[in-house]
Amino acid sequence: MKYDLEKILSCVKNDEQWIKKLIIGGLFIVSIILLVIIPLLAIPLFPKAFMPLLIVCATVAVLIGISIYGYGLQTGHDYINNSETKLPEWRNLGSHLLVGFKATLGSILFYLPLLFFGAIAIVLKLYLKYKAEISVTFKFLDLCFDILLQIIYLIYTLIYPLFSANFIKNFNPFEFLNVSAAYKLFKNNKMSYLLLVLLIIAMGTLLYISSLLLILTIIGVLLIPFVAMYINIICGILIARFIQIDNETKNLEQN
Repeated sequence: MKYDLEKILSCVKNDEQWIKKLIIGGLFIVSIILLVIIPLLAIPLFPKAFMPLLIVCATVAVLIGISIYGYGLQTGHDYINNSETKLPEWRNLGSHLLVGFKATLGSILFYLPLLFFGAIAIVLKLYLKYKAEISVTFKFLDLCFDILLQIIYLIYTLIYPLFSANFIKNFNPFEFLNVSAAYKLFKNNKMSYLLLVLLIIAMGTLLYISSLLLILTIIGVLLIPFVAMYINIICGILIARFIQIDNETKNLEQN
């Protein structure tokens, strides 16, 4: 019951067309960047068309981004039952969009309390800032409130993969609200989940560091979207491996 990093990091090679599929995913990420740039380039030439063009490009960019997100989750879903599974086909883009849309909807539901609390926090922060100008006590309260906000945000960030793990099993967006199932998953696999969080953070750090290194050359800059696509796939597989560990734990308990 462990994360075999060598196997996970090289699992894309289970598919003989992995390079082709990785390139397609990377090109989709490149297209998102281009869709952001196009409206800006059009301002001098077509100033009146800027807003409609911006809306169209932003909509398409968001849909592509959601599809890429769904692709990573679909990869993880397939990996749960078969560790030797091949990467999903890009021709099923509509399916990846649907999975990504469900995950996005679930994520919004998951973060809704935080967003509501954030709206209240803005009003309270403004009040505390005003009072802090005339009172040391309110200045201290303002500092404490900032710390509390950071702690709440950190907690949400740390438990998000737990709810993603529930979602990835059956693509039910309401699993992001299933606190009971998430707690059971965590209770049975505390150390495995801690390691999962650390590995996902490591993947994000790896992407950040590699991007800093690749940006030093023109060829390197072109490789960043493909590295990002690879990290997206690996994160989905890491979550899937966590589900496998949970299944293995249950089997051991039954035996």
